[in-house]
Amino acid sequence: MGPKNNGDISSAGSNGTMCDEIPVIDLANPDTSLLIDQIYYACSTWGFFQLINHGIPPAKIDAFRSAMCRFFALPYDTKLSLKRSANNARGYFDDELTKRKRDWKEALDVGVPGSRDWSLHDLDDKNASLDGYNKFPSDEECPNFREVVIEYFDECSELSNRLATLMTLALNNGENDEGNFLERMRVAHTSYLRMNYYPPCGGNSCPGSTITPAATDDDNLHNNGFSAKTASSGTLGISPHRDAGFLTILLQDSDCHSLQVARFEDDDHIGDDDRWVTVHPVPGSLTINTGDMAMICSNGRFRAPLHRVLTDPARKRYSAPYFYNPSYDEFCRPFAGCCTKTNDEGASEDTEKNNKLQSLKYHPCLWGYFRALRFAGDLCDLGVEIQTSHFKLGSESSHIDKQRKFMEVVDFNEPFNVERYRYILESED
Repeated sequence: MGPKNNGDISSAGSNGTMCDEIPVIDLANPDTSLLIDQIYYACSTWGFFQLINHGIPPAKIDAFRSAMCRFFALPYDTKLSLKRSANNARGYFDDELTKRKRDWKEALDVGVPGSRDWSLHDLDDKNASLDGYNKFPSDEECPNFREVVIEYFDECSELSNRLATLMTLALNNGENDEGNFLERMRVAHTSYLRMNYYPPCGGNSCPGSTITPAATDDDNLHNNGFSAKTASSGTLGISPHRDAGFLTILLQDSDCHSLQVARFEDDDHIGDDDRWVTVHPVPGSLTINTGDMAMICSNGRFRAPLHRVLTDPARKRYSAPYFYNPSYDEFCRPFAGCCTKTNDEGASEDTEKNNKLQSLKYHPCLWGYFRALRFAGDLCDLGVEIQTSHFKLGSESSHIDKQRKFMEVVDFNEPFNVERYRYILESED
């Protein structure tokens, strides 16, 4: 399936030429056929789109933004008491690695509890999962923070389920052929919400910067362990990367445009700055992008886009990506509707339909293994960051055998421990 109405679904200028702006999609569009065509186009080209009329109440978004700002203004020692560790992927951090380079940001990760019951105490044994336990500040330290974050989290979960359904329809000619996969995602997703704060980087060394740092009276700009000093030349908020899960819902500031996407580019090393396109948020919108698991499930028809975040010398920036992830024990594999079929003699069936399809590109990928390796790579240097390319047919990657060994010994109801599984995870590729 492909888009039928390119004039309506692309970001086109008045002269019909393509603009360097990601598509804008209205979720309230009553024409479902057009809507799934728009989503197909966006996910198969940019891998990004801006979503308007998304259904999350503005009041909940505003309350969440306020709570996020209040959290990062807390004293550094308070935030450090919530720090994540090698055996707990959730919590506060200001030392993450992306592509083996330290990010210019601090963050807090909160995920769906293992019990799927937010009413239980965060450290209740029933809440254990591969990603560990949630760590929230106390109500005395940050009033109503936990309640507001959970409300926004649940809104993102509902929206993600709707978007995943539309993406799947787009891949299956409007037919819901992957209902079982979607239902497993809905009831057993292992999603998490990341709250990011990018402090001003303090100098014109920031990539792409032409702004002179401004004086500020904000005493809470640098309540972390890194940003009081000027960033070194070439420092990025986040280095070029792809999101690991199925899809991401991003809430970002409207006044500091630092997110950039590689336009229709699948190379990890695209180099020149003029090949990056800055995302300018539409007021009231959320930014959506496809992840690695959607790329595998689509048999490569959807892009998991390379993107990065710039630093800014004068302005602080907040953002909050919600990562919609499969169950830990889900083997993500190309949907049947995205692959050609052959008969007993090896000849291709349904030739007309298969003209739009491709032969099988990927081995099944165990989400819990992929997630564990991505987290381990965020925390420490294992030699290489796991990518979907490791699961391509013919890649001869060791990860196919490694995920089998991992599945044999892992308990997804126990927090992941980097050192415990290092003998499996360390790179040989």
